[in-house]
Amino acid sequence: MNLEAYKWEKRLLLLFAPTMNDAELGRQKELVRRSQSGIAERQLEVLELVPGGNAATMREDLLRKFGVEAERYTLLLIGKDGQEKFRTQKAVPLEEVFKIIDQMPMRREEMRKQD
Repeated sequence: MNLEAYKWEKRLLLLFAPTMNDAELGRQKELVRRSQSGIAERQLEVLELVPGGNAATMREDLLRKFGVEAERYTLLLIGKDGQEKFRTQKAVPLEEVFKIIDQMPMRREEMRKQD
């Protein structure tokens, strides 16, 4: 799995956590579960980057690339251009992430095309 495969195709929500049982990760997963239509509409792919998870092989590289602390929960929003757009160490409602995405020039163009 390589982030380059998503470039210009999908936005990424990277969820880093030290364990699968991390409390913030659990809260974020529930918020993600409740926001599936908004996630699909914004072409957002959610990747859980935890030791032993399905994306664990790229976790170490991404921890270094983005300067994320391995022992803390961190959410990163990556735009279609591959650049970091938002970072937090707390679970956040997806509406907050959607507001950030909806201000991006590429997303505004997508919304114009949908109308």
